[in-house]
Amino acid sequence: TRARARMVADEAALAADLGQKVEKLQEALREQGEQHRAEIGKATEDLRDLRKLVADLEAQTARNFVVGHGSGADFFTRRVEWTITGFSAKLREKAKGESLWSPKFRAAGLDGLHLEFFPQGREKTVFDGFCTSGAKVRYRLWVGNFLRAPDEDEYTGRIGHGHSNFCPVAPEINRETDSIVVGVDLLEVRMQADPTSGGVRLVSTSLEALVAREVQVVQNRSVERVVWKIPRISQHLKQLPKGASMWSQLFTAAGIREILLEFYPNGSTNTTKEGFCAFYIRCPEGVSIIVTLFVGNTKKGPIKTTFDSVTGKGLPDFCAIQPEIGPDNSIEVGIELQNQPSRLLQLES
Repeated sequence: TRARARMVADEAALAADLGQKVEKLQEALREQGEQHRAEIGKATEDLRDLRKLVADLEAQTARNFVVGHGSGADFFTRRVEWTITGFSAKLREKAKGESLWSPKFRAAGLDGLHLEFFPQGREKTVFDGFCTSGAKVRYRLWVGNFLRAPDEDEYTGRIGHGHSNFCPVAPEINRETDSIVVGVDLLEVRMQADPTSGGVRLVSTSLEALVAREVQVVQNRSVERVVWKIPRISQHLKQLPKGASMWSQLFTAAGIREILLEFYPNGSTNTTKEGFCAFYIRCPEGVSIIVTLFVGNTKKGPIKTTFDSVTGKGLPDFCAIQPEIGPDNSIEVGIELQNQPSRLLQLES
């Protein structure tokens, strides 16, 4: 009996010992499971961060990609065309103040240039150009067929220059290809320091073309009348509010280079008469001319004037526009001018 009692006691002690060991093993398994889950969670988070880093690096690589030859040939690239495809979707996706960036490009001897376009506009600017710091650039921005007068800005840092209320975007969209083309003409670049991809097409200007542009000044020296025919004028009257202007191409006449016509179908901000248009001419600083402006059959002038700034010369209340519209829904505006040559040649040593 005593032997059986000892056997039972030994079995009970063994069972208790085994139970403790099982509990310890279960506790160890629980701790290992929790540690494993923690490690999996950390690995998942690290993988998420790694994927984000890869995406950021890919985006940075795309931003750092520079379109251009990387040689002296870029010096003659003076026109940049950026075609934005799938534009209707981008227009829906972008809110006011959100922009699209072109790839970086080289042009006119400058490196790392950017175009920034705001499809829905923003508070201050709707179309910016970014340029190398230390450059003073005379340029002309355009969207579709809509042109602006040339601007001149000095780039002292990574800051863009552009225009507010650049133009109505809808008329400039190519509905067949669902795209819009924006760009810049680099007219003149002065450096104060050392000097087709992603939808961007660089249009190089050869030395011969630059010389031909200067020859055009001589060839057109006898031109004294310039007519700018604007088709679909009723559409422009609906789309352009008072204070919004249309700009002609730059042209030469009477020996004068870079003449520009500025026409306000619904009048400028200084127009006081209802239904009147405004019309101005711009010439390089220092030019003196005798000019007659005309809109349709209405003429004003001749007047003698000297351009002492970039401000245009003309009249805010030029004439009532409706009587001057032709039967083909177009209007002809223009100038008759005579250059006043300088009588003095001053040399400096």
